[in-house]
Amino acid sequence: MSRLKIPDVSWRACRLTAALLLAALMAATILVKPAAAEPAAKPGPSDGPTIGAHQPMSLKPLSLFLDLQHKAVLDALKQQATPRPTTPKRTAVPQRTTAPSKAPPAPRATTPQRKATPQRPAKQVSRQAPVRRAAPRLAATVSGAKTHVRSKLSTAQYQCLDSLIRRESGWNHRAANPSSGAYGLMQALPGSKMASAGSDWRTNPVTQIKWGLKYIKQRYGTPCGAWNFWQKNGWY
Repeated sequence: MSRLKIPDVSWRACRLTAALLLAALMAATILVKPAAAEPAAKPGPSDGPTIGAHQPMSLKPLSLFLDLQHKAVLDALKQQATPRPTTPKRTAVPQRTTAPSKAPPAPRATTPQRKATPQRPAKQVSRQAPVRRAAPRLAATVSGAKTHVRSKLSTAQYQCLDSLIRRESGWNHRAANPSSGAYGLMQALPGSKMASAGSDWRTNPVTQIKWGLKYIKQRYGTPCGAWNFWQKNGWY
């Protein structure tokens, strides 16, 4: 069941209505009282209209005035009752709070990936005998012979051999003893023994010194041993 909605009337309209009604009532009382207090004199049949006599007042102006007042009050009430179009209030749009821009995260330090080193194939160990490099060929001179001796002996042993050869041939690879037949740096007796070291034993001092080192090692052990024997005996 729907309730009857009573229009809201402001206090100002109520006060205006009450004032108008009060004014209307006061005007009505002022106009009506003289007519009611003094009864009208009955005119005689022969009497004409008397001058100054009070005649009953017509109530039409009063009713007309009251109608106008009533109409004005109704118009005022209607204006108060009719709802005025209210403009919708604009709701404040909440401002968007811009979130502080987040700084991009720092890039993580990436550890460099280690490249896989290719495995080297295992070296195949050859079972073949190591190839010996040939020794550099010495010059067929006395200097070549001395170079060969130094590469084989220590300093002390070289000095002993040097002293021995100086006494025998004086480092002359063509020295020959006519009485005994000894020949060469080592004064081999006979000189043909040195052919076991090389066919060029007559002209190559290197061939002669190789044979002499082999002879000393077999008989005296070291050049110093041969030199000591020579000092005691004058030969070796």
